[in-house]
Amino acid sequence: MGTKVQRVGIENGRAAFAFQEVKQAKERLKTNFENYRSYVKKMPSLIQVNGLAQALAFCFQKGREYREIYRSIAKWMSEQFPDQLNKADTELVEVVINLSSADYRLWTMETLALLDWMRKFADGMAKDDTEAAK
Repeated sequence: MGTKVQRVGIENGRAAFAFQEVKQAKERLKTNFENYRSYVKKMPSLIQVNGLAQALAFCFQKGREYREIYRSIAKWMSEQFPDQLNKADTELVEVVINLSSADYRLWTMETLALLDWMRKFADGMAKDDTEAAK
């Protein structure tokens, strides 16, 4: 039973974090929120096809909306793995490319789980905009 309670706690924490990040991205990006939503939806397949490190490097290099996604992932991972991503001047992509195989898989799964929540909230917030415009 303890494992189930712990998992529910992690999922709730991940969901709450994702909601706040998407809400803040919507406020910051305003008219570009639809692009952000589209990119959040594409990120899991980008990670699965290219790997976490390459997907993060792509986000790091790209502009505004992808940078928001990168920032959210970095913030979440620094909370989940403070011993590995603990310095303010350390870039997420730098840490990821130096992970062991086991940690790389763990970080990939954690990132995909976060993006799943972000996608759900981005879709919901975009739907709210569409209904409000009618």
